[in-house]
Amino acid sequence: MSLIIKHKDIKRIVFPAFMLSTSFLWGQKAVKDTVKNTKDIEEVVVIGYGTVKKSDLTGSVSSVSAKDLAATPAMNALQALQGRAAGLNIVTGGGAPGAGANVTVRGGASITQGTEPLYIVDGFQLDNALNIINPNDIESIDVLKGASAIAIYGARGSNGIIIVKTKSGKKGKVTINYNSFMSFDMLSKKLDMLSNSEDYVKYQYELAQLGGKTAQWSNVFDNSLGTDSPGFYTGVYNRINSRYASAPSLDWQDKVFGGTGLTQNQNFNISAGSEKTQVFISYNYNKQQGILANHDETRNSLRANIKSELYKGVRVDFGSMFTSNSVNGGGSYGGMKKVLLQPINGGTKFSLDQLYNTQTYGDFSGFDSSYDTENPYIENNASTANKRSRSFVANVGLEIDFLKDFTFRTAGQYTWNSSKSTAFSDENSRSYLTDPVNVGINGSISNSESYSYQITNTVTYNKTLAEKHKLTVLAGTEAIYGKSEGNSISLSKFPPFVNFGLDQIDNATVRDKSVDKPAPITMLSYFGRVNYNYDNRYLLTGTIRRDGSSKFYRDNQYGTFLSGAAAWRVSQEGFWKDHKINNIINDLKLRFEYGETGNNDVPSNLWRTNVILTDYPLNNTIGNPAYITSSTYGNIDLQWEAMKSTNIGIDLAFFNNRIKLTSEYYKNDVTNMILLTILPAHTGYSNQYQNVGTMTNKGYEFTLNTVNLKSEKFRWTTDANIGFNKSKVTSLENGRDFRTFSVGSNRGGQVTYYATVGQQLGDMYGYVYQGIYTTDDFTQAPNGTLTLKPGVVKPATGTPKPGDMKFAADNEAGDQFTRKLVKIGNGTPDFIGGISNNFSYKGFDLSVFMKFSVGGDIYNATKQSLSPYALYQNTPSEFGNNYYHLIDPNTGQATNNLVRLKELNPNENSSLWSLSNTNTANITYPSSYYVEDGSYLRIAQLTLGYSLNREFLEKISVANARIYFTVNNLATITGYSGYDPEVAAATGVSITPGYDSSAYPRSRSYVLGINLTF
Repeated sequence: MSLIIKHKDIKRIVFPAFMLSTSFLWGQKAVKDTVKNTKDIEEVVVIGYGTVKKSDLTGSVSSVSAKDLAATPAMNALQALQGRAAGLNIVTGGGAPGAGANVTVRGGASITQGTEPLYIVDGFQLDNALNIINPNDIESIDVLKGASAIAIYGARGSNGIIIVKTKSGKKGKVTINYNSFMSFDMLSKKLDMLSNSEDYVKYQYELAQLGGKTAQWSNVFDNSLGTDSPGFYTGVYNRINSRYASAPSLDWQDKVFGGTGLTQNQNFNISAGSEKTQVFISYNYNKQQGILANHDETRNSLRANIKSELYKGVRVDFGSMFTSNSVNGGGSYGGMKKVLLQPINGGTKFSLDQLYNTQTYGDFSGFDSSYDTENPYIENNASTANKRSRSFVANVGLEIDFLKDFTFRTAGQYTWNSSKSTAFSDENSRSYLTDPVNVGINGSISNSESYSYQITNTVTYNKTLAEKHKLTVLAGTEAIYGKSEGNSISLSKFPPFVNFGLDQIDNATVRDKSVDKPAPITMLSYFGRVNYNYDNRYLLTGTIRRDGSSKFYRDNQYGTFLSGAAAWRVSQEGFWKDHKINNIINDLKLRFEYGETGNNDVPSNLWRTNVILTDYPLNNTIGNPAYITSSTYGNIDLQWEAMKSTNIGIDLAFFNNRIKLTSEYYKNDVTNMILLTILPAHTGYSNQYQNVGTMTNKGYEFTLNTVNLKSEKFRWTTDANIGFNKSKVTSLENGRDFRTFSVGSNRGGQVTYYATVGQQLGDMYGYVYQGIYTTDDFTQAPNGTLTLKPGVVKPATGTPKPGDMKFAADNEAGDQFTRKLVKIGNGTPDFIGGISNNFSYKGFDLSVFMKFSVGGDIYNATKQSLSPYALYQNTPSEFGNNYYHLIDPNTGQATNNLVRLKELNPNENSSLWSLSNTNTANITYPSSYYVEDGSYLRIAQLTLGYSLNREFLEKISVANARIYFTVNNLATITGYSGYDPEVAAATGVSITPGYDSSAYPRSRSYVLGINLTF
């Protein structure tokens, strides 16, 4: 279900929905019924190398609890976290099992280097943590965003920190939890493609006739009737009508994506603990089948956490996790274009059964060399891919209390990752059919392995003086070491006929091979933090960190990062407590923070000029190895990208914490951006990485939590967040005004993004589409010659005809299109957020979670790739039912007579372009026609649950039992014509947002689940 609605209308829906939760609270009765609840104000938030009460926070932190995550049946924590934390933007790269995601905090802090936040799990760095960790094992997630919060991580903190705390055992009796769900996934939306066989064949005839390929058309659709046969042209439309008027057609979307994918999740954990020792063990099995065959993901994970007090004041903790993951299909699918462009009728050449069950690529491409869409059903079986990965993590920590107020902690972690990727294409694959001699049956194998360890030592001093002065001082050191290596081999010419796949590697030919063994990555850090709290009213935090990294040359390996923060709990002042305003606003805290952090997420050894192996011809013979330097000149002066961050926050609680509102304003100034710059020719090198750019991120965030209604049997709460972020470049190298980033391909949908000094990132550049040239734009001479009327925009080249695409003038005179790129859109949303409403009545519970994004444009590269350019391919109904007709059905030939063209196209002002050869080139241009508003409001999840009566459960020795039904991706309100308005960035998250190119469509899933506690 995808409802059509305009951008401004989504704003009208989102803002009232965001504020609706408070409207029930302002009546006198609601105030009188208020029940005081101070539990949340005493919540503990995990910060770097420690914890703090939420009421004592000075930095900007968003928190998500285990309860919030458990409410979302999901394959991984990334899916469960979407839309639930202000400032955190998670966009998955499509609906394929194992698909990756773009994750940014407050827009990220770079344009060409890494923007992924740093993940800290139980105190240790763990890359890709939210994809690896079982969501059922997570106790809480805290997103650190402000300078005071992230500066403790120094050179790694500028892209934000996501801290994950996993569950541990509880004191008391043994508790066993079993959670299970099954999900049935189906395609949530189909694109409207031309489906009527007669219209399709007429469309094909016009495309062929205008392209000089009428004979090729006849070979498939007209029994190979010769074009010189009497009445071929004058009778062609009659023959089409009689043959195809009632002919069936293939719905390729239904055939390829019409099935049901099954997901099953089994999770088991046990918690046990005495006063001295607590143990938590969990196992998770997750199997997700995609709605496309041969696309699935299987995940197994095992975790054990143990905490024990060996002696009074001496504690030890141990944690370990093993994850095994297998993804078939590679975690993505770039073949949506191939599905949509497939012929829907095989004419007189192929039956529908042959069209679907045989690889017709060779036949169709033999008739028309432009045809490039192999049978997706056959190709999906002929070309397979698999990635298997395993991860093992083990950590141990020892804490010792000494001298009454001091705690020493030493902890270490070891992480190991291994992966193997394979791909194989047999004799039915496109790669084989394209080049059966040199490529033939082919495949590839790649392996990678990495390991790292981290050792952290801290000393913490906690002291309360005169009951009002609370002081916490932290000092520590940290060392990180990581190493990786990999190799790959590409093979061709596997023996035919007997298909044993990659098991026949000894009989194949090696096409390419490579080894990757980068230098180890090491990091040594020293850090300290002071927290001061006076009478729970005045809060101060100061942080310093010094980091050294092997990624930079020795003279620039170390950097020092400082931050400071202050908070004032106004509501704790006597003048506030004693005033009647305290009955309304019972908590008010003002926060300010400023600090510096860095971005260490850059490639290693950019300071070094690499040497590469090449071939030097000698005496007219090849095969003489030689070594030359690469075209990129190393830079020993390279430093970290750095960020100076300012954050102002206000925390409010109304009516005894019935309403809680957090408001933030932030401004992040990024300096020393690492950009690949062009060097003068006389240097002998092409380019060099330099610290030459600056950018700014600034915005607002709001988080609202309300208890709307509360009684003995009924409760309604709302959690909402909204974030506004704008990113812009403030300077580039050598006084340049802009940098360009082109994405896509000529026929696959291509557009150029600009990073322009002083402008917001995400700008799309192309040409402004202004419809088509119509008969009213021309005068016609007696000899039939067409001439543009004065004032009509002239095309870049040649003389236009009615039906040609028209682009806006871009020259100084304003009368001609010259192919000058201009801004046609921006892919960055104005704001994003989420709203969760939760209801409970007796044993029933209902939750409705919505997420939204407003204002970002989408470049619909999928739509552009479906524009007509090759014979036999299908087209969207939007075009196939509304293109400009140049063929006269009476003659079967093209006409340029203005009167006749007007008769053939009575609604020409609203028609799309014709099928002329001129437009075959025009459709490759990046155009505003393909830019659409990407705003949406999605009912992302609706869950209805029922908890069985506790008195009954006690009789059967069950502590808790709940069954539930969930619908994911229930409905999306959007004006976007593609599969889904939630699209990932093409390359860099901040510079190429909103690019949609044949992504695997997201499904709608229906989930049945059960939660049991013994």
